[in-house]
Amino acid sequence: MESVLHAYVDESERDDSHYFLGALIVNESQADYLTRELDALVVKHSGTVPALTDVELHGSTMMRAKEKPWRGVPLRLRFRILEEVLEHVDACGARIYIEGIDIRRQHARYTHPTPARELAFSHLFERINECCTIHEPRIKVIADEHHTSDISRSNFSRYQSIGTYGYRSSNLPNIDSPIEFIPSHTSRVLQAADIITYLYNRLMTVPERDARAHQQKHRMWQIVQSGSSWPQGRTRIWP
Repeated sequence: MESVLHAYVDESERDDSHYFLGALIVNESQADYLTRELDALVVKHSGTVPALTDVELHGSTMMRAKEKPWRGVPLRLRFRILEEVLEHVDACGARIYIEGIDIRRQHARYTHPTPARELAFSHLFERINECCTIHEPRIKVIADEHHTSDISRSNFSRYQSIGTYGYRSSNLPNIDSPIEFIPSHTSRVLQAADIITYLYNRLMTVPERDARAHQQKHRMWQIVQSGSSWPQGRTRIWP
């Protein structure tokens, strides 16, 4: 049995219509594998594109390529790097959980809706807690630094005290406190969580005008389909 299990959590938004939180759940050896292989991936591609030396792998920045160092990097190469990240995630057997909030549908249904980020965290923590079996250690949550980090810490403490939202309320007994918030540039595993969460967001919310772009994002998602499907993982948009 591994001594430590981690859930690396990152977010992705689509204007004011959708909010997503994704978790990449790995043990220590899986985290070491991803860190080593994604470092090697960056070194390999910086050999032909020096601007990518020590670059952070960030899904939306890579796809849009409006900022340095990705501006000017050919689309085909950017797609290939994204595919290689996903291939390594699949190869290590990481579990993928994504909880999305359809904000407009939520606001249409409820008079006083819970903020989307807070609700997505509550739902995602429930899923993370449930994926831990009696044969596995408790889970440590590591999330991308955010201006609402203090609120998230406070909410998590409240969940463990009085329970999460909804009819399946949980005190999250399998999750260690507190949540650790770190800058994404310091963790390749967190960067992988960002890429997967962003890709799922784009898959579910962006109707591509170009048929090739539509095919490409579906092809990329297929790489991690098994890790994001029950019983390995789960993806959902609520309500």
